[in-house]
Amino acid sequence: MKIKFFIIFLFTTIFSQNNFNEVGDGENLGSWKIQNGILIENEAEKTDLALYNWNIFYSIFPKRLTQKYIKRLVLISDGVDEKTGALGALNKTNTEWQLVLDPADVDFTSKNRERVHQSIYTLVHEFGHLLTLNNTQIIPTTKKEVDMNEPYLTIEGQALKDSYINMFVIRFWNGSLLKEWDHIQKKYCFTEQKSCIEKLYGLYQENYTDFLTDYAAESPEEDIVESWTAFVFRDKVDDPQTVAEQKMNFFYQFPELVNYRKIIRKNILKYLN
Repeated sequence: MKIKFFIIFLFTTIFSQNNFNEVGDGENLGSWKIQNGILIENEAEKTDLALYNWNIFYSIFPKRLTQKYIKRLVLISDGVDEKTGALGALNKTNTEWQLVLDPADVDFTSKNRERVHQSIYTLVHEFGHLLTLNNTQIIPTTKKEVDMNEPYLTIEGQALKDSYINMFVIRFWNGSLLKEWDHIQKKYCFTEQKSCIEKLYGLYQENYTDFLTDYAAESPEEDIVESWTAFVFRDKVDDPQTVAEQKMNFFYQFPELVNYRKIIRKNILKYLN
């Protein structure tokens, strides 16, 4: 089964979408608790919209993981084609997460087929963060830096040795690429977003056959999730010719992820008609 997506994500418009968890990044439309996969309605004006979006998300992804981890839905909007969504931990142990969506971008009521495709893409992307950063993958730590031979360090904590992201980093980011990215982060990304964006886009251009999208060059966390998203939507590459194609095939070594792919591809069909 082939699922074709014609999606262009501009690096400058979705950069730093992880920071979209902050209400200050857009108009806060409301927040709703999620209990065992059920959205708890409240008096917020946009509750019907929240329920609609949550039911779509819940219908697409494996129920066990969704029920276990996602405890809050937040709707925030900064306008069309800006930051589309985010997934962030609600506690330091990575056991509870909130899903943040911009309904101006994630719009399944749109008659624009590309908009619906982009909406699905966003949801699959954010679910990828849940897969790669939950408490079975990342453990809390007070470390600010790690040696090159230690497991990868994220904002959420330190990756376990056999975690998806640590194995991904060892295979695809070890060496000069990780060093250059770390240099850009420390010198530019903590001080000025514009320079950070320019430098990261330069990193992508210098290594464009290594990445499936320009946004993937933002970080290993985004790279593995963009690769996961391509893995879900595209067919397996029998004879990969680029590092980017190898990244897409990376997930086939994990039977549970192959099963998730099957579930998701089946569940999104009704939204593609």
